Amino acid sequence: MLDKENRAPSRDSHAGPASGKSSGPAARLKIPALALVVAAMTIFGSAPRTVAKPAPADDGVQTYKSNCVICHGENGAGTVTGKSLNAPDLRSDAVQKLTLAQMIEQVSDGKNNMPPFKNTLSPDEVKAVVAYVRATFGKGK
Repeated sequence: MLDKENRAPSRDSHAGPASGKSSGPAARLKIPALALVVAAMTIFGSAPRTVAKPAPADDGVQTYKSNCVICHGENGAGTVTGKSLNAPDLRSDAVQKLTLAQMIEQVSDGKNNMPPFKNTLSPDEVKAVVAYVRATFGKGK
């Protein structure tokens, strides 16, 4: 007489695990549960996100304070450290006459003693800090 573990699988529609087919309530729940998960992911995963994004100038302020103020100072004129590294006065004509693209390139790639920030800041953060510098330290400021 064979015990239950050594029996050959039956050929009926309720084949056991040896045939690769599942039976019973657990098997019947797999497909509806999967369909429910897919439906939820479709509905919630593709719903538009309505998260307010701060204005670039706001981003630029924080980025400037976190990364630039140590050399360029609060007022853009430069700190003792910045002056020792020949950091330019951000209010100067030499800086303010640079094009937007040139300023973005200098922040991203660095120049002279200024380190590159392309691995530290995202492209949006670089653009925001450049916009902040131009708006805050530009002519007549």
